[in-house]
Amino acid sequence: MIIERDIRRVGENILLGIALENAVLDILTNDPQLQECIEMLEKPHRGLVFTKIGTFGIYTITLNLHHDDTVSMSVDGPDFYQARNQSAGIWLEKEQLRELLAEVLADGKFIG
Repeated sequence: MIIERDIRRVGENILLGIALENAVLDILTNDPQLQECIEMLEKPHRGLVFTKIGTFGIYTITLNLHHDDTVSMSVDGPDFYQARNQSAGIWLEKEQLRELLAEVLADGKFIG
């Protein structure tokens, strides 16, 4: 469950901060990426689907849609050794994330 969020816009860039009970993630993103994520969240699907939601530093953050009412976001870190790469992730409620992304897109200014 998202307990706090912080949205800041600078030009075309959006810094989206999401705080859960036990995790925090800052995402650098933009309107087209968020629109693509909302479309993915609203469409029926089979199997695991995913798309890029933004970045954390130089690393891509992938939004993963699961079979239930949850989604995950993973920071895809650097390759390490023999097809293993470093990553970190958080899990959220699908509808709560969809509502947050729609709010960000609906309002082009700071939401605190």
